[in-house]
Amino acid sequence: MKIAIPTNDRISIAKRTGRASEFAFYTIENREIKSVIYKKNTHSHNNHDRNEGHHHGEHEEHDHSEHHEHGEHSHDDLLEILTDIDLILVRAVGKYMRKTLKKGDFEYKLVKIDPISEILKDYL
Repeated sequence: MKIAIPTNDRISIAKRTGRASEFAFYTIENREIKSVIYKKNTHSHNNHDRNEGHHHGEHEEHDHSEHHEHGEHSHDDLLEILTDIDLILVRAVGKYMRKTLKKGDFEYKLVKIDPISEILKDYL
């Protein structure tokens, strides 16, 4: 079984899947971790983070729809990173991320704890 987990520090699961700095890919066989590979998240919303801080600080009555001039934003480029997996474990899923994950050829599951070592215990 191959499991993907979004992370910013390789210790805990990232709270925002699309904005995680990388993904950890765990290969688990016979209840044992056989390998772990880290892939950088090339999803294009990194600049979006900086803009959000700017807007929230200066525009209290900001219409968030103008922040996404093209309408609904997409996380579809994440599917290029999330290949050859059986499952992705996530901390939270927004409506746009949910749409993207449903397009993938894998399952996704919400987890309620942060440490990756604790999360993986259910699969070992």
